[in-house]
Amino acid sequence: MSMGKIRSRPWRTKIVLEYTLWTIVALIMGIGYMYLVLGPLPEANNLWDFFFGKLYLFGLVRVGLTIGSIVAVLFILFDVFLINKKQIFGKRKMMVRMLTLLLILAVVAILHYLLEKTFNLI
Repeated sequence: MSMGKIRSRPWRTKIVLEYTLWTIVALIMGIGYMYLVLGPLPEANNLWDFFFGKLYLFGLVRVGLTIGSIVAVLFILFDVFLINKKQIFGKRKMMVRMLTLLLILAVVAILHYLLEKTFNLI
């Protein structure tokens, strides 16, 4: 085993952990977006409202995680192919990544709104 492979293993682990954290952030942002769209959980007064509340939570998590995963994939592609090529370091790189994540979420949210409300496809 060469020394080059031994040195590069922690570097790859760091990259995987970094993108894992960004993916978790994107998934949470997707669920947050769906909470903004659906509104708060309706109050359960009887058994039917309780079951509808469970369906609400299922829809919130399922659609939120789907939107979050789309945002995560787009962010990782954007980060690998554009942000890392510009050689940005330190706090500025973190701010650029956060701004990029928010912009991608905004584009996906606008696209989701257009497909759902305007074109009635979803």
